[in-house]
Amino acid sequence: MPTPPTRQDWPRLLGEITIQLDDGRIYNRDLDDLSVALAAVLDAVTRRSYIRSRTTPHPH
Repeated sequence: MPTPPTRQDWPRLLGEITIQLDDGRIYNRDLDDLSVALAAVLDAVTRRSYIRSRTTPHPH
């Protein structure tokens, strides 16, 4: 069973997806599923940023 990526792995892995997309190594037929997965990641990051910004003290 493969080990799940750690937080330190994600920037490299996402960079690798970018390279493979630019090089055409990901098939067009796979783009819809990949787009859904990446949209879910972006939504999660946006939610996390919103939560973080709400808990950060605002200067007066």
